[in-house]
Amino acid sequence: MKYFYFYIFLLSLFIICVSYYNTLYSNVESFNNNNNNNNNTIILLGDSILKNNAYVSNGKSINDLLLERSNKNVYCYARDHSKIVDVYSQVDDIPLNLNNKDTTIFLSAGGNDILTYYVDQENDSKDTSVLNPMFSSYKTLVNSIQTKMPNSKLVLLDIYYPDNLQYTQYHNVISEWNNMIHLYANDYKNNINGVLKISGKLKNSNDFSFGIEPSFVGGEKIVESIINYQ
Repeated sequence: MKYFYFYIFLLSLFIICVSYYNTLYSNVESFNNNNNNNNNTIILLGDSILKNNAYVSNGKSINDLLLERSNKNVYCYARDHSKIVDVYSQVDDIPLNLNNKDTTIFLSAGGNDILTYYVDQENDSKDTSVLNPMFSSYKTLVNSIQTKMPNSKLVLLDIYYPDNLQYTQYHNVISEWNNMIHLYANDYKNNINGVLKISGKLKNSNDFSFGIEPSFVGGEKIVESIINYQ
């Protein structure tokens, strides 16, 4: 009897500790299961605006930051240097099981088509007539995405305005292209879920690598915009 109450105290303490441990473990397991079963998905399609791995340090790309910060499944099919026509192969790679209401597709396309025509081929930036057939190709691509992924949300990205002197002369071209995107997305018949206006986010020189590609700083702004859009 001398140690009876002491043993009772130890037993009670042991039971409390086991109960606390089980409760804590159960909460952690539940949290992990919720993460593993998360159906919310982001798909990135297009060009280096969404695939900037070559222009930032390892682990600092838009894809990496989204995986780290969004708590969503992220599939990046975007490729550097892609033109509108190149995105079709990216669309082909999307698994059909992602075609659901929990999937949001972000599309960035058209920038490299504009660069090729005006910068590489040195055409006059005052003549923007080429944008009409170019945008027709863009709309055909959008329709193709919607045909394959009719249950998913589709968000279009406009194009930012690089402040590098090599590209400022093409700001009028970018502005007209962006207007086309905004008008197209605002027409409810086209079933576009919205426009991610990165043109209003990336404005400073440190937002860009090599004067035109998203830097780590610019990539962070794009990631923040994507996460906040969700």
